Amino acid sequence: MKSTSGFLLLLFSVTAAIAADVTIPGEGAYSVSNLGGLPDEPTSVTQPLANKLLDVLEKYGLTKNFGVVGVHSHVSLAPGQVMFQHGNSTFTHQEIEVYNDLRSDGVPYTYRITTDTIPQLLPLDLGEITPNVLAARSDLAGAMANKAFLQEFAEKASGHLAGIAYIRPLDRMALEHSEVVKNHYNAEKTAGNATAISLAAVESDDAPSFFTRGVGNSTAVSEITMLILLPVSARPADMETPGRTK
Repeated sequence: MKSTSGFLLLLFSVTAAIAADVTIPGEGAYSVSNLGGLPDEPTSVTQPLANKLLDVLEKYGLTKNFGVVGVHSHVSLAPGQVMFQHGNSTFTHQEIEVYNDLRSDGVPYTYRITTDTIPQLLPLDLGEITPNVLAARSDLAGAMANKAFLQEFAEKASGHLAGIAYIRPLDRMALEHSEVVKNHYNAEKTAGNATAISLAAVESDDAPSFFTRGVGNSTAVSEITMLILLPVSARPADMETPGRTK
């Protein structure tokens, strides 16, 4: 009986810890309007620009849990909807859900950082809450406590559509095995799955959308972490694809 009580107490403690979200100073409210004007191709952030933005993240102690993303949207969301993601080190599933049904079950994984006179941190999605996610949010809260963080990021972005995203277990596992993550959406673009692929499996029409630093085995200034399918004609000349030479 004593053993059972101890187990229940531990389970309650873990559940309570996961349920207790971290308040981030200056974090904007989620709204479908946050995705307004975003293209379906993340070509605004090239690797040279990602390097500069990762310098800002590193300065504020965020590269352990966050990377730089070329903000974009593959889906059309109606008011009150959100893209919700969950998964593990093997896959991540994303699907359109009703925001009010899940707002207490998730936290933002991806943010758009505007380049306004007063930059804003705008959530673009929701993901499941885990202890690692809360640790990442704690780091972000620390960075956001210094108002210079958003200002410096926005200045380096120089008007480009850029933001930050949580490094998920799938992303981390892929980097540790010298792989890259690729997103696949259904024909209706209402749901999608992300899985890791080898560099040998990268195709010429795959383009980077997410960059990290110091997570995998690479010592590069930035690691290409995620790819999306992108028409070759839409790719900037200076956008590199891992595993391929120009």
